[in-house]
Amino acid sequence: MTRRGSRSQAGRALRGLLGGSLLAGTIVAGSSAVVASAPAGAASSQNTCPVTAPATAAQDAATTGITPTSVTVGNVSIISGPVPGLFEGASVGVKAYFDYINSKGGVDGRTLKVDAKDDAFSGQQNETETQEAVNSDFAMVGSFSLFDGYGCKALAADPAVPDVSVTLDPNAGALPNDFSADPTVLGSSLGPWQYYKKHFPKDTTIGTIVSDTTSAEDQLNGELAAAKSVGYKVAYVDDINPLQNNFTTDVINMRSKGVTAVDLTGIDWQDAAIFVENANTQNWHPGLIFSGGPVYADQFISHAGGPAATNGIMIGQVFPLYLGEDASVLPADKLFLQYTKKVNSSWVPDLYTLFGWASAQLFVQALQAAGPHPTRGAVITQLKKITNFDASGMVSPTNPAQKKPSGCFMMATIKNGKYVRVMPKSGYDCNTKYFYASTAGS
Repeated sequence: MTRRGSRSQAGRALRGLLGGSLLAGTIVAGSSAVVASAPAGAASSQNTCPVTAPATAAQDAATTGITPTSVTVGNVSIISGPVPGLFEGASVGVKAYFDYINSKGGVDGRTLKVDAKDDAFSGQQNETETQEAVNSDFAMVGSFSLFDGYGCKALAADPAVPDVSVTLDPNAGALPNDFSADPTVLGSSLGPWQYYKKHFPKDTTIGTIVSDTTSAEDQLNGELAAAKSVGYKVAYVDDINPLQNNFTTDVINMRSKGVTAVDLTGIDWQDAAIFVENANTQNWHPGLIFSGGPVYADQFISHAGGPAATNGIMIGQVFPLYLGEDASVLPADKLFLQYTKKVNSSWVPDLYTLFGWASAQLFVQALQAAGPHPTRGAVITQLKKITNFDASGMVSPTNPAQKKPSGCFMMATIKNGKYVRVMPKSGYDCNTKYFYASTAGS
């Protein structure tokens, strides 16, 4: 395998840091894993936050943020900063699901409210705002930030505070009071790999590009370990500079290395669009181009050269076609789109909006089960019982209580300029397993 590229922390892709998928600064929708790449100071294992003592009786009994008529939760996400609106979708998604529940009378007669905070791309601000939310709000719901490793400290100090969010920092994700609708584990569902092996049997030599950060590369290695386990060969990997805006050299090198399957999971949809354009300019058409989810974005097809350039690109992911293609067969998707528009009529839903929605649903499920007089400890107790969660089909089934990801998946393709579901006809294929790279010595 050839690996080329120089290390860089440059910042173009703050847009691309997590712009559609975070594997390499993008979210790996296809493997149900979330890993962040970011400039120095972002969430990392250096910001340790171990729980030093179990929750006290007073902490468990706390009803902070609850009144006879309302429940207020905190959400700390990146909204302003170098890329305005970067993860605004996280709070939009929570508000949308809460609006849906409130339209049905709330929970035990209480209206659900969101205390949305913006850490403005600052670790210190994230820490301050998380502490403020712990002091004044009932729980944390749907937060999404590169800097959640800072807020982790406040949550570790009070382990009775429910944190129902998709976390990027592994220490935050490991907290006993953290419950994710999409748990972070290095590896991948084997389903998409097995699908590609069956339907593209000659295209088993992989080439890929990945944002040049340690966390991104670790996640990519986990994904590729899954690929190797079913017989793929990795011939080319390039660790790309985030400022790079042309991948012609990668196209030429992949072709010379005999690459027949191009993996675009490790970059955002913007870079993937550039790569596809460059490949077409070079008249190179590998047998298989695929993504674990990043290319499922409302602007990818038009930016990559339109239908002729993108037809046949495959997508294997652990979410439905939530931009609307699945709305006719998935009632929850129709609700998601409807209530997102009510919160912000001009907002185009993205993966972070979906994470906020799913996190809110997970929290509400536990809050309802906690009864008419909920305490923080009672909600934690109920969250620990949720071992099968799929947000009414908006995510493939995961185990939030035990922090286990899903092996389920669905396949889609681009056909005539549109995203089209390939299999199954609805829902997910769960006749496969999740490959745990960390336990496989990868």
